[in-house]
Amino acid sequence: MQINIKKLLNGFHLKDLKMYGAQNVCLKSFSNLTNKIDFLQEIKNQLKFRGKNAISIYGITKDPTENEYMMVMDYAKNGSLRNLLNNYFENLTWRKKYNILLKIVIGLTNIHEMGLMHKDFHSGNIVNRGLTLSYITDFGLCKPVTENNPENIYGVIPYMAPETLSRGEYTQASDIYSFGMVMLEVLTSYPPYYDIPHNVNLVNEICKGLKPEIKCEIPQFLKEIMEKCWNFEPFDRPTAAELTSQLDKYFSNDGEIKKQVNNQVQAANKSNKNFIQYDPNEMHPEAIYTSRLISKLKIPECNTFTEYDTSNSRQQLFSIPDNIIVKDEENETQETECKFNRN
Repeated sequence: MQINIKKLLNGFHLKDLKMYGAQNVCLKSFSNLTNKIDFLQEIKNQLKFRGKNAISIYGITKDPTENEYMMVMDYAKNGSLRNLLNNYFENLTWRKKYNILLKIVIGLTNIHEMGLMHKDFHSGNIVNRGLTLSYITDFGLCKPVTENNPENIYGVIPYMAPETLSRGEYTQASDIYSFGMVMLEVLTSYPPYYDIPHNVNLVNEICKGLKPEIKCEIPQFLKEIMEKCWNFEPFDRPTAAELTSQLDKYFSNDGEIKKQVNNQVQAANKSNKNFIQYDPNEMHPEAIYTSRLISKLKIPECNTFTEYDTSNSRQQLFSIPDNIIVKDEENETQETECKFNRN
């Protein structure tokens, strides 16, 4: 729809937007006032990360019919990273996959260098303006590293670190675990645990050390980085800055390392000749990839874990009493595409 910018901004100065001509934007709103604090926090964080591999925010407006405030944000034409992978995975070379991951981890490094953690990091909260131009978004839960609330666990179960699921503990290392799951998607097209229910059984097995199945051959240097992110112990995971350095050295090197990378890429391509990419229709009906509120979990703290072999078929999940409530959060965030017109 066409929206007049003067009406939309309710008093914001046009010069503050630094937008020229017609432009596609995204309007992001919350459907009840209980989210007001998170909404304001997200605006603050979006402005703080502007220009640092996070999607741009242009200002806020108010829907006159629903009486709701909305953020006016840059529109990413390829949608979420998950949407991009569903539609264009076959067009992604290993180099393009690497570029996507490098963009994302640079954005994550910027967040962590400010002493913050994202806390809800998954492929639905990464958007793409182009095939490899990836930007982090959705900073409503982004908090200082010193701030934790074990009573209020929120996220997408397959991307949540064991310490978060078992103790409600969020750290920057928890974001790194989530990034490892994003790596799996970008490199294989398959989201983690797509073919099983995202319920208490899965939570319990992740807390025991379960890792997702790797569905295709991955160049060894990328596989090693990804699996380091999955480390059960938070302190054994690399930092975002270390990940940036590790990823950067492989494709920027012209010597022996580049030769090794080329050999690994060729080996992976040869092994994947019969690879079948992810089909969204194969997703289990109880696999839930939207962020949701998870009530306090009655799971014993995990000090030991079972070693799983991710190269083989997925391990059978053990049945445990279904006495843990996992509930969808009401009033999900709504995003609407519209077209900005300054005329």
